[in-house]
Amino acid sequence: MVMMFVVASLSFLLLLYVGFGDGRRNYEGIEIEKLTADALSLQNSIEKFLRNGLPLKEYAGFSALATPIVEGADVDAATVYDQTGKQLFVVVDKRKPALPAPPSSVKAPGDSVKVQDGDTHYQIVVPLRTRFETAGTVVLDSPKTLVTDKMRKAFLPLVLVAETLAVLFSVLAVLAKPYFSRSGKPWLPITYSVTFLIMAIVVIGTLISLYVGAIESKAKASASTLAQRLSDIVEFKLDVKDFDGLDKPFVEYKRLNAEVSEATLLVGNVNEISTDPRERGKPWIPDDGKLEYRIDLSSSGVPQNASVVVTVLKSVVFARVARSVKNFAALFIASAFLSGLFLQIAASVQRRKATLSPEGGKAAMSDAALQVIKPIYFLAVFLDSLTYSFLPKFMQETATGSGVSVGFASLPFTAYYLCFALSLIPAGSFAERYGPKLVLLVGLALAAASVLCLALPFGIFEMTALRGLAGVGQGVLMIGVQSYILAVISPEKKTQGTAIIVFGFQGGLLSGMALGSLLFSSLHASGVFVISGCIGLFAVIYTFAFVARSEAKQTQSGIKTAVKKLASELKQVMTNFEFLKTLLCIGAPAKAILTGVISFALPLILGQLGYRPEDIGQVIMLYGLGVLASSGYISRYVDRTNNSELVLFLGAVMSGLGLMAIGFMNSSVLGNGTLCTIVAIVGVSVVGIAHGFINAPVVSHVGHSALAKRIGANPAMTAYRFVERGGHVSGPLLVSQFFLIWGQGPVVIGGIGLATALLGLVFLNPRAIVRQIRPRVVPAE
Repeated sequence: MVMMFVVASLSFLLLLYVGFGDGRRNYEGIEIEKLTADALSLQNSIEKFLRNGLPLKEYAGFSALATPIVEGADVDAATVYDQTGKQLFVVVDKRKPALPAPPSSVKAPGDSVKVQDGDTHYQIVVPLRTRFETAGTVVLDSPKTLVTDKMRKAFLPLVLVAETLAVLFSVLAVLAKPYFSRSGKPWLPITYSVTFLIMAIVVIGTLISLYVGAIESKAKASASTLAQRLSDIVEFKLDVKDFDGLDKPFVEYKRLNAEVSEATLLVGNVNEISTDPRERGKPWIPDDGKLEYRIDLSSSGVPQNASVVVTVLKSVVFARVARSVKNFAALFIASAFLSGLFLQIAASVQRRKATLSPEGGKAAMSDAALQVIKPIYFLAVFLDSLTYSFLPKFMQETATGSGVSVGFASLPFTAYYLCFALSLIPAGSFAERYGPKLVLLVGLALAAASVLCLALPFGIFEMTALRGLAGVGQGVLMIGVQSYILAVISPEKKTQGTAIIVFGFQGGLLSGMALGSLLFSSLHASGVFVISGCIGLFAVIYTFAFVARSEAKQTQSGIKTAVKKLASELKQVMTNFEFLKTLLCIGAPAKAILTGVISFALPLILGQLGYRPEDIGQVIMLYGLGVLASSGYISRYVDRTNNSELVLFLGAVMSGLGLMAIGFMNSSVLGNGTLCTIVAIVGVSVVGIAHGFINAPVVSHVGHSALAKRIGANPAMTAYRFVERGGHVSGPLLVSQFFLIWGQGPVVIGGIGLATALLGLVFLNPRAIVRQIRPRVVPAE
């Protein structure tokens, strides 16, 4: 029960952490937008004075202009500085709060709004321009505690909700354990998923309430500022029709507040002034599709009621919420894999006795060993995948900071896959001599240490060495997992053992990219690297504590013998035309696309087009989902029909079409809006589905080829898997060169897609496909 509680509690607290970070970023964004609108309002009024040729220091109306803004809860002070950074005017809140030092940008403000995120305050710096030069700046100081306190107040009660749901889940898991054991359905994961869904709904509901409140507060505050400018007209019982140009403040107000749908001055219930000219002179009719905020201008005793009404489309609020819902959808998918991992770890702890004692029989020990090994490869892939959404851009920035070309950013990726491939044979020999447990520990230690050290301020060449070390760690670890499965699992469990590697890679990849992209927004790159290293340390401790030590094989063969054997197999296969055609037209391009396009190029291009890290991670995550969605069905189809050639051809063509679709992003055809995003989503998904047509069937195709019948299926497949790694290694290197030649843009990916589809046509053997499709004719008796 305690283990189930820990599993659920960790998952729900992770959900709360990501939800808090995502909510804070969006809430903070709304708050900064409000402050920026207030600062631009001050800028607009002061610049009218400056453009008449008058000096900034003689502006006399700043106090009256800034006081309504400072009297609100959001602003501690409003200050005007001249072009040398000297303070000219200041309005401070009556509470006399401690203010930060003036931002450095007051001496060099530039042409746009700057936001200084300090330790205690947000500082909004807006330039003040004459007709010819920048005369000074206006600065708003807003306390950061407003956002933090609001978020804490909203999320602290959810901690109690999370722990309550964790207790309910753990109690139900224990009480219903006998029924779950008898049932053939996975009721424990289903129960966990339902509980997690309830928690997600509570968090999303909280975020909706926060966003609605923030946008409402922003609209009310800005509407109050607008009403303040009109209050004297109503207070002195003047007729608005006697004033010319009153519509200009409304037009300017709407320009500065992008989320506002309409701003209107009502006299009685009639539109006297409106940002929508069609509504002037008409009665005011509320709209159910808009949120409405009304500020009364009339004091008691005034016969004619006047008010300012500001409306905001509900779709604006929904758009704010939609991003969080999307993030939580990605988090829910990641949690589905993580929940399976946590539950497996819990089962490993419960079955430890069965692993160490033969009392349960060989079958029980085999099942326990299988359960113990499952989380290890998952965690190894997971800790590396946490960095995938931002690592290409991070390496580009590191290359630039090292004083070399951005083309060097591909070196760490090439080093990773090259070292991964080169480590496989030594790792296999090492596992035979010393047993798989030591190999697992060494692989995990290298993978964790290499990722953790990325947080240090190294240059691009040191980063390349670290990624090479990570490749060695991941390669050694994969061999360790395979060796452990072969050593401890009975022959009838071999398929289940192979499934561990498939689940570990795809599950770790998906959940790592989803969570890493969300964590990056609040922790930045160094924080994610540290978390990845800590996860690796936990995996080392878990492996040391729960993986049984198996006896090493007494073998005389070493690395030299293994290399000679592989060289002999390579000599036989590399002179075979069909083998080379399969490798160069199907297998190697697919691996190059994975490492060069999906892992390296696509994050760079999406970041260049303005996509956030979490958006990038979620788009790339669709690749893994596509692979998972198609792999099982296609593998069964190939086993049933033996029609691997047609499947591989379709996979190559589909992969090419998906990449060509991505090539149209940000083009004159699609632009850079919603349609561009849809094309990216569809393109990446199609490539993922297409690679499900290739990954397993290509190995089966080699294993059933004429070459395999002549030299043996195992040597043919071993040689193929080794040389296929060349696609992994060459992918980032080739794409980086394409970027240097043709520029870093989607069109390069489109060109790669065209080449991929053409290679599929080269691979095609129409006669063989016709023979495979043609139904067999059974002769009549």
